[in-house]
Amino acid sequence: MDTTKSRFLKIDEDTIYDSLTSLTWLARDSQLTLEKEVSWDEAEAFVKQINGQKTGGHDNWRLPTVQEASSLYDPAKLNKDANGGDIHLDPIFPPGAGNCTWTSQVRGQEAQILFYVNGCPYWYEKNDKTISHAARLVRRD
Repeated sequence: MDTTKSRFLKIDEDTIYDSLTSLTWLARDSQLTLEKEVSWDEAEAFVKQINGQKTGGHDNWRLPTVQEASSLYDPAKLNKDANGGDIHLDPIFPPGAGNCTWTSQVRGQEAQILFYVNGCPYWYEKNDKTISHAARLVRRD
């Protein structure tokens, strides 16, 4: 009998609590919500939209730090991205997400993303749309 507890708790349809980091994540990233890849500016607009709607009853959603984003990467977990590829994200999150997320780390015209394919952060031009960028939002009480 498996008695291991999941570190994630689904609060409601919109939010998932991580007991390891005490962060609350939006269950659906921008790829699932908007059904498209997003540039940096579109990711920032997505944050405003989600906060304006008080999604999950809150208006303090934000892009994660690279450390927060990487805390979701788990090589032992499998999920599917929007293109049906493997990403290492707990299956408590709905399938069909982007394979990476923009983070709040910026330097000039670049922002850091975190890939859920390999757990690695990379710097990308904020207006780059050549790969499936998405925004996975987070908040802390």
